[in-house]
Amino acid sequence: MHTRTRSAFETTLQGVAGQLVERATALPGNAGRGQLLRWLLAIAAIFVAWRMWRGLKSMAWIALGLGMALYWTGAWHAIF
Repeated sequence: MHTRTRSAFETTLQGVAGQLVERATALPGNAGRGQLLRWLLAIAAIFVAWRMWRGLKSMAWIALGLGMALYWTGAWHAIF
């Protein structure tokens, strides 16, 4: 099984989200839950965008490597 350590960004984001969830559940009725829900959604959107950026960086390096291989082998001219 592959395990990795969390970055400081992930730890901080998870901590803030956890605090907001605790505050939302502690509120009586619906008082302020809409605003907390918007903050939780904003944190989730930032986290998803950050994870997508990390994935895109590695895919960009893969594409560059494959492009270089096609170029140096001459297969570039056969494909295009």
